[in-house]
Amino acid sequence: MNKEAKKIADYLSEISGIDVFENKRRRYNIEARCLLTFILRNHFDMTFHQIKEFYQANGKSYNHATAIHSLKTFEVHRKYSKFLNNWLEEIQLLMKDKTNIKRGLLLNTIKELNHKQISKLYKTAKILQDGKEQTKEKADTLI
Repeated sequence: MNKEAKKIADYLSEISGIDVFENKRRRYNIEARCLLTFILRNHFDMTFHQIKEFYQANGKSYNHATAIHSLKTFEVHRKYSKFLNNWLEEIQLLMKDKTNIKRGLLLNTIKELNHKQISKLYKTAKILQDGKEQTKEKADTLI
């Protein structure tokens, strides 16, 4: 079992006051597990099968379909939960590299955009990418 993942699960239980491995279907339990599943998938790059095994190793009945559903509903829970963003911010403080979490949040946000917003985002991303390439070219000419 991934010790860092267990540490984050324990910390989430501590800050939320919710045992994420408890077999309950209350809203707060579901939201906390949803957040943990998002972190396991995006920060630890776990497969859905590995996520299932992680929960089961900690006493929670869970299957890969539940993990998939949990990940798909993460943004909905995040939008309407008073606590989910706060818990995520608290957990990010524990992480050395937050890049994968930020990438996962960005990908979830992109899924919610309309066609016009995606076009604008694409143009912005292209500018960022071109700027990065220009910076590399300048650095190469200085060498």
